[in-house]
Amino acid sequence: METNIVKIPKSIRKCTSLAGRVNQRTMSAGDWIETHGSGTLRKNKKLGMAWRAHYLEERTAYEFGWEFEIQPKSRIMFGDAFTEGDESAVTEAGWHIERYMEMNTFMGDSVQCKYLNVEYSWGEKKEGIGIILRETSAQWVPKGHIVFAIVSIFDTEKGEWGESNNPF
Repeated sequence: METNIVKIPKSIRKCTSLAGRVNQRTMSAGDWIETHGSGTLRKNKKLGMAWRAHYLEERTAYEFGWEFEIQPKSRIMFGDAFTEGDESAVTEAGWHIERYMEMNTFMGDSVQCKYLNVEYSWGEKKEGIGIILRETSAQWVPKGHIVFAIVSIFDTEKGEWGESNNPF
């Protein structure tokens, strides 16, 4: 499974109130970096540094929300989210995730609540309840990647939940 890329629906392309969002979503990497990227990203691209990973990190957070990340699908495992009794972090994660699903302003994007396990290239591991982006019209998302947000992290060493974070 990876985040599936779909076309922007014609109804959204024609909607004048969403014109700004459509324009932002369809910008080239270069235009997006010049318009919305951080000064560091703009400078590093100008200097010829390897900037693609930095760009994906910034654009993912900007487009989908602060807690969202993007990783190759080989670094992420996920399954059904679960509840075991009355756990406030899980309850709050559910509230944030439901709100994100209801308030998602870009029609055509499809998200699901899942329990995620992520292992980063530098060895760090993270797991918890969150959101995966199943489908999006964001053409800049590379093939073979998953866009996700862990809303409530589970600390496996302590066996306890951390605080939930608003994915927006």
